[in-house]
Amino acid sequence: MKTLPRGAAAAAAVAMGLSLAALPAMAEEITPPEGSTPVVGMAVEPGSKDLWLAGPDADRGTFVNAKNGDEWTFSGKPESVQALAWSDGRLWVGDIGDTSLARDHVVIFRLGAPENGKSTYFAYDFEYPDGPHDAKAMLLSGRGNIYIVTSGEDPGIYRAPADPSRQNMNDLRRVADAPKGVTDGVFLTDGTTMALRTETGIEYIDALEWAPLVTDTLVGAPQDESITVGQRDELFVGGNPGIRSAEVPSSDTTTTVTPEPTASPTPTATGEATPVASASPDTGSEQGGTPSQPARTGTIVAIALAGLLAVAAGAVTFFVRR
Repeated sequence: MKTLPRGAAAAAAVAMGLSLAALPAMAEEITPPEGSTPVVGMAVEPGSKDLWLAGPDADRGTFVNAKNGDEWTFSGKPESVQALAWSDGRLWVGDIGDTSLARDHVVIFRLGAPENGKSTYFAYDFEYPDGPHDAKAMLLSGRGNIYIVTSGEDPGIYRAPADPSRQNMNDLRRVADAPKGVTDGVFLTDGTTMALRTETGIEYIDALEWAPLVTDTLVGAPQDESITVGQRDELFVGGNPGIRSAEVPSSDTTTTVTPEPTASPTPTATGEATPVASASPDTGSEQGGTPSQPARTGTIVAIALAGLLAVAAGAVTFFVRR
C-alpha cells in the first residue's frame, strides 16, 4: 500500500490556485434548547440560519431546531441515528450506528419538506463489503454522493453508489482509510473538502485525491462532538452540551477549547454551599460520479492553504488508497 505525504495535499492546493489568510479559531457560542443534547449529528439548513440537531429523540425520528426549539419528525423508525446532512434542499438522516456490530445493513433517510413539523421520507439500504461496522459520520458531497466514515478497528471511508436504489440493497465501497475516532463529518461548501471531527481534533481531507490537508488539534474539547458547516464555511462544533462556532484554519494549528462555565454554588440555610450537581484519484473519489438522485417512501470555498510550508512539513499516513 502506498502512503500519501502531506506535501501532496499542498501541491494540490497550489494547483488549484487557492489562498486564504489565517482566521480566528473561535467565535460565538450556541446554547441548544433544554433536552436537545447530547447531540449526535447536526446540519444547517441552506439559505437560513436554522441549525437542526439530532439529539436524545433522534431514534424516535425527532430533530430539534437549535434556534427556537421547533421539532421536525418523521415516522421511519430508525435504529441508531448518528448523523445529519443537507443536500439538494433536503435533510438526510444517517441511521448508521452499530456498536454491537449486529446489523446486516444500515439505512439513510431523505426527508421531504416538513408540513406542520412532520415529513414523509425516502429510505435507502446499504451494506458494507467487509461486514458490519459502527459509524458516526455520514457526509454528502457537492455532487450529492453519500459517504460513511466508520469507527472502531481499521476505520475507513466508504462511498455509496451515485444513484442508490430504493428497492434493492446498495453496496458500499471502501475508498480510503480514515483517522481514528471519527464522531462526525461534513463537506465544506466547495463540495470536495471533508472536515472530520476525530478523537484528537478536526482533519481536513481533499476527497478528490484522498489527501490530508490541514489539522486542527483540539485541546480541552468534549468527546464525541458533532460538526457541521454554514453558508460561509463557518463551522459549528460540539453538542455536548454547548455548540461553538469556528473558522477553517489555513495551516496546521492547535485550538484550546475553554470549558463552559459552571453554575455558582447556591447557599443553604446554614450558609454552606451546595454543589451543583492515496496520491491519484480512483473511481470512488469526488472526481467521478454523478449527483445522487435518490427517491423509497416511508457543503464555494475549498480548504485554502496560505501556510503551505507548514502543511508540507508534516506527514499523515492514515489515508491509504484502497
